[in-house]
Amino acid sequence: METDRLAEALQRFVNTEDWEEARRTVEENPELLSDEAQELLNENIADYREADRGDIADYLEDHRRILQRSREIGIERAFQEAEDRARTALAARQRQLAALRPKNPTPEQAVVWELLDAESPEEINRVLADHPELAHSEEAIKYLDGLLEQAKSQGYAEAERFLGEYHELLRTLYELPPLLRTLQEFMNVPDWSESRELLKNHPELMTDQALETMDDLIREAERQGDQPAMRALRTYRQVLQRSREVGPDQAVDEIVRAEKAH
Repeated sequence: METDRLAEALQRFVNTEDWEEARRTVEENPELLSDEAQELLNENIADYREADRGDIADYLEDHRRILQRSREIGIERAFQEAEDRARTALAARQRQLAALRPKNPTPEQAVVWELLDAESPEEINRVLADHPELAHSEEAIKYLDGLLEQAKSQGYAEAERFLGEYHELLRTLYELPPLLRTLQEFMNVPDWSESRELLKNHPELMTDQALETMDDLIREAERQGDQPAMRALRTYRQVLQRSREVGPDQAVDEIVRAEKAH
């Protein structure tokens, strides 16, 4: 079996957006049910646990378990089990978060809960774009620390796991170098008109260092086989490059026209 082909199939499987797409990916790639796939996932899980990224390790473990059950009872039954578990976990998480939500949150707490209530990656990006202070706020991280302690003390396992993911997100954003943080803000804004203003207010986004950082991000996405991320990052880099050459106004006008043409 070709290792590259298996790694690519695994990458597609773990990056699927819903259960139907995940099931279809397994059906179309029977090599995902091989011993080699289990071994490769086990290696990745161990690497992430060693790197203290239990959130990613747990996510991969869930996917490894689905593949193992597909081998044992068939793909259809295994995915039905997974969907049933997900529904049960979601219901428990919602109950537990409701119990933790303050009745009269402070303005900063309300922003954190707006982030926690986001239901898609796009909505998360919107909240972060609307509230850039979240990426700079130590108080938001401390508030999540407190919520995590409450969840743990009350045995709210699903809420604890969920809150841990957002704690890691905000901590990562908080610890980013200033340029990388600004690049993250640039890539999170919801439309190109806001990108234009951000470029005008942050000329450091058009420096050699910014372009080199984008190149590093593109190479990392390529290494992981994440094609959607690669395409998005290359688009953002192109806008930064053209902004250097012709200015933010024309660079954004060019990308808007290109997107409309497609």
